[in-house]
Amino acid sequence: MSTLTQPARITHSVESARMVDQLTRARRRETRRRVFWGVATPVALLVVWELASRAGAIDEHFFPAPTTILDHSTRYLTEPERRSDLVANMKASGIRLAIGFTLGTVAGLAMGLLMGLVPVVRYAFSAIINGAYPLPKLALYPLMIILFGIGGTSILALVTLGAFFMVCINTVSGVIYSAPIYGDVARAFELPRTTRLLMVTIPAAIPSVIGGLRLGFGQALIIVISTEFVTGQDGIGYMIWNSWQVLDVSTMFVGLAIVGVVGWLGSVVISALGRLAVPWQSDD
Repeated sequence: MSTLTQPARITHSVESARMVDQLTRARRRETRRRVFWGVATPVALLVVWELASRAGAIDEHFFPAPTTILDHSTRYLTEPERRSDLVANMKASGIRLAIGFTLGTVAGLAMGLLMGLVPVVRYAFSAIINGAYPLPKLALYPLMIILFGIGGTSILALVTLGAFFMVCINTVSGVIYSAPIYGDVARAFELPRTTRLLMVTIPAAIPSVIGGLRLGFGQALIIVISTEFVTGQDGIGYMIWNSWQVLDVSTMFVGLAIVGVVGWLGSVVISALGRLAVPWQSDD
């Protein structure tokens, strides 16, 4: 039997509704503030860059004004030959990034879960992974050429390695260092091992895995562009390096802008997937 009178229950409900409304308003304000600063800061930097370039404070030959770069980029939409070259370069880089990141993610998740769940596997491979992870991936490119030959396969192998290490290490950390109370509750209720794995261990590790995916995507993108500098065949990295060699600085900045936008979009998409997977986890 409830100990609250009818007026008390009504007052309690009103207070609860008021608290929910306050929390909702606060979250909306925080969202608006995050969006504002996320947009305002890049715009302000671009304005400063534009003014400094127009005033001659920086060398426009090496740092053309943003409006000059924007005007130059429109040629890739209006001139068929430039548009064809840009599409071909974006396609080449995009295929390498997508395949390499996917392979590295799948391998990293599998190895990370295995190391996190099976102590013997963790003991056996921790030294190897922690020792190989700091090696500059571009320094391994000659080895990849020896193994796979000159071409796209060598680049894919490097991209896969870059994504693999980031995803694997973060997955292991998520499995091992998730809040102990989750495991304690699961054991207290005597949940079967499979149920504990699917309903407790993996969901608890997802936030760390999402962080690994974001880092892995960024690492994969860096490796794709860096190796394209070296191969000199095609791709956005080739476009950036080739334009710098002929002092076509505006084209170089167009390539850099494409890389930046792809990196940002990748982070946004992975974060959105993370919010869908673990809606209770805020990534603010």
